[in-house]
Amino acid sequence: MRPNTILSAKTASLGRLALLAAMTLWLVACDSDLKTDTLEGAPAEPIVAPPGEGQAANDELTLQVGDGAVSLIEGADAIRVPITVTRTSATPRPVTLVAQGQTATDELQMSWQFDDAVLAADESSTDLVLQLGIASRPINVQNRTFQILANDGGSPSLVVAFNIQVQPTPLDDVYLLIGQSNTIGFSEDGSKQTLPGQPDAPVSRIQQLNVTGNDDKNFPTAADFTDPDSSYNTGAPISIAVDPLHDGFDSRINGKVGSRIGYGLSFAKAALNNTTANILLVPAAWSDTGFCKRKTNRLPGIGWNATEKFDEAFSGTLLHDRAIVRTNIALEQTGGILRGILWHQGEADSDEQSCAETYAANLAELVTSLRTTINVDARGAIARGPNADVPFIVGTMSKGSDERGDQLPFNDSKALVDAAHRNIANLVPLATFVNNDDLVPPAFPCGEGSCIHYGALAQREMGQRYYNRLRELLP
Repeated sequence: MRPNTILSAKTASLGRLALLAAMTLWLVACDSDLKTDTLEGAPAEPIVAPPGEGQAANDELTLQVGDGAVSLIEGADAIRVPITVTRTSATPRPVTLVAQGQTATDELQMSWQFDDAVLAADESSTDLVLQLGIASRPINVQNRTFQILANDGGSPSLVVAFNIQVQPTPLDDVYLLIGQSNTIGFSEDGSKQTLPGQPDAPVSRIQQLNVTGNDDKNFPTAADFTDPDSSYNTGAPISIAVDPLHDGFDSRINGKVGSRIGYGLSFAKAALNNTTANILLVPAAWSDTGFCKRKTNRLPGIGWNATEKFDEAFSGTLLHDRAIVRTNIALEQTGGILRGILWHQGEADSDEQSCAETYAANLAELVTSLRTTINVDARGAIARGPNADVPFIVGTMSKGSDERGDQLPFNDSKALVDAAHRNIANLVPLATFVNNDDLVPPAFPCGEGSCIHYGALAQREMGQRYYNRLRELLP
């Protein structure tokens, strides 16, 4: 008896039904080896069961697949599909079974194997074990079709197709929001519009880690940035997402006092259209911060570096470290899946030429560290590492405009940072940028203080653009 045939989602597609018809050579491509089964004497034309019948027969064999509807939940335990072969021949032969998706799409994230891929002459049944891994981006309810082929090397091959009803994972879609003031949201004072039907109104399916505010009370020392209990409300870890996202939820008013918005909630509302799960936002930005030190930073370690730097011009790793702590808390609290990282920053590193010249390398190091260091979620270790398929999206900085509406040019150092944003796809895999050059007055008023900050109208548009770009990255 031959060993079980094990096929995976990486199985090479070799002509689908044409291959089944020929049945002279079956190639299974795996990560580390190549298995070949050759069946001798198989007739060229198989007997294919009509759709939905679940059974095909020739003069010597009957192949029965399943006993009803097959339902599979993304990321859940494997299911079993019973396979039965009935023989009428006086001299029965071993029967070899092969499974494959009807199309390459049917095989995405799917793994499968038979308990016994070759039924001996005195064996009549086995199970096909199916499991669906969690895709890199959320999926919708869908139907897939698999085919089972049986051949005994003499009589015509039998082919039976069956449908699989696929349900998306119910686990939360988690997005990390990092950077400086434009990620926090420094829109115009009083620009938040949260009444029912207004653009910033909360949505029950969009939640957030209920973070502690960026102030001396919550982060008096460097150690507090890596202390989980300092990063969120331990009594109410998850709240409905309400702007400003980086403020803690106030149960006394069932909301937040702050009147400004960022792009995070708009992004999440766009993402709702393509997921059945809840969305969980992890706010982890801090105003006026970068890879280099800022005179306004009260602690020298408040910075986004992934590793400690020897050059005194650079800041520390505290914000990088806190982003990881907060994301790990969110994953632990919800069991959710890290679906993407959104970054808006650069102004703080545009003041000094030396900072701007190292910005691209520091940003790439940050992305690599986050993808590698954040705890493994339900997708498993395949979704962690430098090349993990966790999208990274960066937004370009505001150019503002003059009285005539013309955009203001960047100085040399800011142009270097801007170039790094636009070149992010060449710095790290699965990354892209959002072009915000047009989100300036007069069509899009500036935010608080100056045109370094985007106004509310621009922030809402920017969130939609972040999602559009993220979706373009993933198949």
